[in-house]
Amino acid sequence: MRHVIAGLVLICVSFAAPAQDARPFELEYVVTLRQPTRDALVEVRVDGGGVRQLSFRLKRGRQSDPQADGSLVEKDGTWTWQPPARGGSLRLVAKIDHERRGNGFDAYMGRRWAVFRGDDLVPAFRARFARGATSRATLRFVLPAGWDSAETGWPHGPDRQHFVIDNPERRFDRPVGWMAVGDLGTRRERLGPTEFTVVAPKGSGLHRMDVMTFVTFVWPEFERAFGRLPPKIALIGAGEPMWRGGLSAPNSLFLHAERPLVSENGTSTLLHELVHVATRIRGQRREDDWIAEGLAEYYAIELLHRAGGMGDARRERVRVDLRDWSRDVKSLRVPRSSGAITARAALLFEDLDREIREASGGKRRLDDAVRGLVRRRDVTLGELRAAAEKAAGRPVKTLETPLLR
Repeated sequence: MRHVIAGLVLICVSFAAPAQDARPFELEYVVTLRQPTRDALVEVRVDGGGVRQLSFRLKRGRQSDPQADGSLVEKDGTWTWQPPARGGSLRLVAKIDHERRGNGFDAYMGRRWAVFRGDDLVPAFRARFARGATSRATLRFVLPAGWDSAETGWPHGPDRQHFVIDNPERRFDRPVGWMAVGDLGTRRERLGPTEFTVVAPKGSGLHRMDVMTFVTFVWPEFERAFGRLPPKIALIGAGEPMWRGGLSAPNSLFLHAERPLVSENGTSTLLHELVHVATRIRGQRREDDWIAEGLAEYYAIELLHRAGGMGDARRERVRVDLRDWSRDVKSLRVPRSSGAITARAALLFEDLDREIREASGGKRRLDDAVRGLVRRRDVTLGELRAAAEKAAGRPVKTLETPLLR
């Protein structure tokens, strides 16, 4: 599935304030789930001196009714908040339920639990800071009576409703990714430096130990292929009425409880989405979406094979099935990769891996090129070609295919 990483935080730094004013400032997100109205009151609290201004746009149909201490002005759909010098809070209402195309919800709040993405609760902010200021951000949930647990892809704070939000790539941290709250069942394992958590509402039908055992089995191949992995990953599962698929986000992924760990055709929605989380690679341009989707599908099959979960004969049958499925594909460079295009892209990466191994005498493979792309995140075809040629030590013919014209 499409790698979902929505609402990146854009930053503008103000140099108007003297350096001595700069210091770490406290940034707290308080999310109060309100069961009768199936929404959340979202409060963004900042202390004084660190943030000069926040600008944001509300997500249509999901966020509404912004209010704030200090000055809050709207112009052409953009809201600008200037907190008081002593600090203050911005408040808005976020709708939880959202029905996705395909007869299912990708955000839902019921009587005993809720599953959603932080991206849909908290707007993407453009921030102006005092010079050199940095944030210490936390997320805290206030839950309905009888709801006792919360889980996200961020580390826990002092209790089960608190989380520490720390993204080294951003100065203004925002709590994005999949989240679950309510009456939850949880399994945790330390996989190398990564805390892996499987969580789902109790009674949802997700076999948490099956999922954890499967991930633990394949995990060493993820480490060998991609190197450094996120410090925490949360797999959020749920059954009806959630959408029957898998979706990735920063540090987290969603998996419907009825999705098989491996489908009859040898592909794995779970591993596909986990590759997205591990690499966070996406096509920089709309026509390069095939890069992220093709890599995720290739590695979902390849890493299971490397781990010993799929023999050589079955691996070849999967390859034949992918080729049959994608036989009518004429171009990979379309705005959205799905289905047959993703299958054909996976085959292209298999061919590219083979070419790199042959060119380097077996010393390098596609993994070496991908580790370089992980640091870029937003990847173009030209950058993919450069990384592949560096790994191969020569120009690569696989990427000269008419499929990429």
